[in-house]
Order: sequence, then structure tokens, then C-alpha cells
Amino acid sequence: MGGDYLVNYRIPHRLSALNASTTDVQTLPLPVTGSGQQSAGDTTASGSSDWGQKFQDKFSDTVVSTDTVYKSPNISVEITQHSYDSETIDLTSNGKHSKYGTQIYYTLADIYVRDISCLRTAFAQDTYGVGFYETLSSMSERMKSILAVNGDSYSNNRHYNNGTIIRNGIVYRAQPTTDETCVLFRDGTMKIYSPDELDPNQLIANAAWQSWVFGPSLLDAEGNAKTDFLTWDYIRESHPRTAIGYYEPGHYCLLVVDGRQPGLSRGMFLEEMSQLFADLGCKAAYNLDGGHCAFMTRDANVISKPYRPSKDISDGIFICEPEA
Repeated sequence: MGGDYLVNYRIPHRLSALNASTTDVQTLPLPVTGSGQQSAGDTTASGSSDWGQKFQDKFSDTVVSTDTVYKSPNISVEITQHSYDSETIDLTSNGKHSKYGTQIYYTLADIYVRDISCLRTAFAQDTYGVGFYETLSSMSERMKSILAVNGDSYSNNRHYNNGTIIRNGIVYRAQPTTDETCVLFRDGTMKIYSPDELDPNQLIANAAWQSWVFGPSLLDAEGNAKTDFLTWDYIRESHPRTAIGYYEPGHYCLLVVDGRQPGLSRGMFLEEMSQLFADLGCKAAYNLDGGHCAFMTRDANVISKPYRPSKDISDGIFICEPEA
């Protein structure tokens, strides 16, 4: 058992990216990059051309940068931190979370982008594979990001049906999954697919920009808070959380909930987080990896309040200025 864990998860080894010979997509007339990775549609990311005009009051002709605000001609980020008493003790799992109390503390980033290429992802050590890890701060520095959070820990799932992973328009794997899949398209729309809806070919043909496989989804089709979730019992307990929310093309939010800290934050139940996104007015929201992986950085500095020092993680989501 220990040997299998080391081989499958800890010993670094690259994974093969999807290529034109893959059975699932070989009939699609898609371009292939020089590295052998397949692209989902046009390799140049582009959102709706009117975002700059639609959200012009959010952007700034000159760069404005503080601890909680960043504005430029391309990006607007406003960071707020919140604390409240949930008045609910987590008695799940034989009460092991009860010692963390009832307080909840979270960091929320409200984000507008002029172009979808400002919302990027990266793998630890810039490598798609298993056993490659890096702190979010280190990745943030390398990406020159304004804001970042951890991703879905894509490499933790080594089963055959481990989902479709598309990052920055590149298709790395295209498999079915038993989990819900969150997809961000090049036109800025975000949609969450149930396992029976997921069609990797269709995602690729429709120019998916990013996809994540963790979940669950947090809102129903009308943007209302869900109370029934497609996940396993452990995830239903209160935990530190990371999640992404979608308002409309060009407008998103990123959330990190701290936890496992008596007097500061116990973490959130899924029901609490889904209600928060509904109250914010999001149309869709999706749970990413949490626990000790839940971090948010401003530049390369951790601004959330994790219960342990920074952890090496496998991937992240980054808000960045467009590449020159």
C-alpha cells in the first residue's frame, strides 16, 4: 500500500498530455501545439470584445495597487475579509470538528477582467504530472499574478475515469468522471456539468479555456443555494474551502474560507458556502480543493489565514495581466 502511494502520488513523474492519436478526440480537426498537447479551439484566448466598455467603471487607465485593491486597464480586483458567528457546531464525524467552535472567517476577491486570458492556471513546477508540488506563493511569483488561489489538485485522482483537464486552452486529459466538472469557456461563460452531461469532445469543440474536476457545484440552474450535493461524506463536513464564483462573462469571484482554528474559523459546510454565493448573486459556483490546500495570495504573499504554514500544492488559479 505504501509503495503504491509513493509511486502514484509522491515520486515525481510526468504524465503524457493528450495528442491527436487519442481515441476520444482523434476525429476532431483541432490544432496540436509543438509540445504534443492538443488545443481546444483557437490557441489565442479571447473573451467578449465589449467587456472593457461594459465594465469601464471598474478598470483604471493607470495602475492602482494597494493591499486590497488592484485596478488597471485590464483587471479589477477588490479583496474583502469577513468574520461572523455561524452559531452552529459541526457534530459530524463523531464530533471531531466541534473543538473548532462556530466562528467563520473568509477572504473574498471580486474580479473583473477585460479578456479571459487574464484568468490563467498553472501546474506546480510548470509540469503536468504526478508528484510535482510547489507553494502557491512560489507559483504566484513565477506567474507574476495579482491574485491567486489553489486549484483542484488535479493529480490526486489516478483512477481511469478521472475527468477532463483543460488548462489555458490545452487539453491534458479527456476522460469521463463520476464528479461534476466546472468549465470556463473562451467567451467568458462558465458552466458546471454533471457526470452524465460531460462530453469531452463537445468541450473541446466549444473552445473550453479551463476545466476543473473536484466539486461539488454549489448553486442550482437559477442561482439558488443548493442543499443536496454530489460528493462524499468527508466533503460534507465543515472544512477550510476554496471556490470560484461566476456572475457573467468577465466578472468572477474567488473565495477562501479558513478553518480548523478555534476562535477564528472552523471552516464552512457546503450549505453555508452555497448560501454565501447565492447571497452574492452568482449564477454558478464550484468547490475546489480545500483543507490544508486552501490558500489565497496577493502578489506572492499569502493573505488568507491558513491553519498551518504554506503547503506545497499541485496547481493554482491566477489573475494576471495579459502576456506581452
